[in-house]
Amino acid sequence: MTHDMTEGTAVRMPYADEPDQQTAEPRRFYRLRAPHIDKASVPVTVRVTPDADLYIAVGAGRRRMYLTSSEAWALWRCLSEAVASTGEPPEWIRVHVNPTTR
Repeated sequence: MTHDMTEGTAVRMPYADEPDQQTAEPRRFYRLRAPHIDKASVPVTVRVTPDADLYIAVGAGRRRMYLTSSEAWALWRCLSEAVASTGEPPEWIRVHVNPTTR
């Protein structure tokens, strides 16, 4: 898939939410459960804390990683291209992920 875009063009990522400014708790959590062959599902969580690295947990925290914003953007770009090369997205991924405070 290729897109013709001029350099510097601002693009809003699909399903992205603006930060919730009314929340007393500044941290936001984005969660989605991925289907698994042997189990019911695998949780995937990204925690966003202002002025801190992003925290990513996959599989109930068994695989964890902290990323700077720049590293997260680079990971997003590489993952999106890599996963797109595997075929059409499954239906379960076509959901809106709302941030929560816990």
